Amino acid sequence: MRSIRVLTADDETLALRRLKLLLRGMAFVEHVGEASSCAEALARTPELEPDVLLLDIKMRDGDGVDILQHLFRLPNPPIVIFVTAFDKFAIRAFEDGVADYLLKPVERDRLGQALHRARQKLHGIDAEQRVAELQTIVRNLRDTSSGENSAFETELWLRSSSGTVRVPVDAIECVSSEDDYVAIHTRNGSLLMRGSIRQFEQRVEPGRFIRVHRRWLVRRSAIVELRSPKTGPAEILLRTGRRVPAGRVNVRALRRLF
Repeated sequence: MRSIRVLTADDETLALRRLKLLLRGMAFVEHVGEASSCAEALARTPELEPDVLLLDIKMRDGDGVDILQHLFRLPNPPIVIFVTAFDKFAIRAFEDGVADYLLKPVERDRLGQALHRARQKLHGIDAEQRVAELQTIVRNLRDTSSGENSAFETELWLRSSSGTVRVPVDAIECVSSEDDYVAIHTRNGSLLMRGSIRQFEQRVEPGRFIRVHRRWLVRRSAIVELRSPKTGPAEILLRTGRRVPAGRVNVRALRRLF
């Protein structure tokens, strides 16, 4: 089989750089270019004619659905592999197997598996079938999005050592900042998710989690006690026995809460 031509599209410079490095070591791949916006991806796809488009599902000037709607107008559209930090609508839309997706940060083995499948699909279905698949993806993404009653997350899908794990928001005890990630802590353990504390707050229902420290959020209903001794740092005691530090600037607001 010939090499497959891959175009990468992401509005994060570091994400594009990571994909470029990962693709460089794959003998069956030719990385033909990259795009840092939806507009650039739409312009470069017909120009470069990639076999596969590695596409960030949410970018500053639009999302993957916007691009898909234009792609299936092309005479020979690429196979699309979504790359995402996490999107509940996307994961549900992929349940029928019409497309693949990769969770950030992308791992080499997982990327290789997705590209191998795309390579096989290129020789198994024609352009008309690819158009039909793109239309199905768009319909699924739109249907699942419009079917939600709330704009806030009720569950997260997080990567673990054994695969992708569903974590209900109500099962999350607390969240901590870990450099470019947040650690999602539950009774059963902790998992990392790319992003910031602020981004997590924007995804869940307001008031469900409260800031107790610059690096910590706690689910309100999980709190048992605020401990603020005259000497030593303050802390929050959770129902499971976990102790979380409470910042000095947060203690006054926490006292009002209790």
